[in-house]
Amino acid sequence: MPNIIVVDDDITNVQLLQMLLELDGFAVQAFTSLEQAMSNITAQTNAFVVDWHLERNTSGLDLLQAVRQGKTAAAIDTAFIISSGDHRREKEALEAGANHFLLKPYPPEQLSQLLAALVQS
Repeated sequence: MPNIIVVDDDITNVQLLQMLLELDGFAVQAFTSLEQAMSNITAQTNAFVVDWHLERNTSGLDLLQAVRQGKTAAAIDTAFIISSGDHRREKEALEAGANHFLLKPYPPEQLSQLLAALVQS
């Protein structure tokens, strides 16, 4: 079962994504802050789904950069999806090393299919 970390400062989004992804067969750890996520990353983390805007002037890019620079227990090439309601963030997210960018709102099945493809490759 693939291990996914979901990070969004909106508790409702976090709970909804966790429930939907678990129904689709993923093991999900869900957090509302960068700090919580950072302290729970393991070598068994297969993918991240992270909102662009997080609390306290942090962003999903902060976590992405930490992973890509080897500053976490996760492999530097761990699958990473950034989401935002602002399409202008896509280029920056992809250039920073995200595997995919999802524009909010997106259909939940799109996320599940994308994660399944990423963790199998």
